[in-house]
Parts: sequence; structure tokens; C-alpha cells
Amino acid sequence: MSVSLSVTDVRTCEACWREPVTAVRHTAHGRDLLCRACAEGGCPRRVDLFPPYGIYRLRHPLNQSAVPIRGDGR
Repeated sequence: MSVSLSVTDVRTCEACWREPVTAVRHTAHGRDLLCRACAEGGCPRRVDLFPPYGIYRLRHPLNQSAVPIRGDGR
């Protein structure tokens, strides 16, 4: 069975990030592109890129003391 990938699909397993994609798992939220070992092992994706506002599970930096960059006020 051959996996057909579009131009924008990732080529590396979304669970281990090491092996090439050889399997597709269809879920309620779309599809997971996985290597054979991760697909057979039921491994979850490690990250979901670009849900509504950025990268899933990305935490805010602990150091909030930095002043945000603003325009020069012209």
C-alpha cells in the first residue's frame, strides 16, 4: 500500500520525528502521518502545528520582565 502525500505534507513521522512517513492514521481531527513503528504502536502525534493561534503546547516564557518592542513614536 502506498501513501500519497501532497506537496505541503510533512515527510518525517509526526510522532518520533526520525523516520520517513510510511503510514496514515485517520482521526476525527484529520490525519496523522506516521512511520510504520509509530502507527503499529499507537503513538500519538507529538505536536499540532498551527491550531487557531500558533503552536500547540507552546508555553509563554517565564521571564516576563523584558519590555516589548514598540515603535519610535513618530
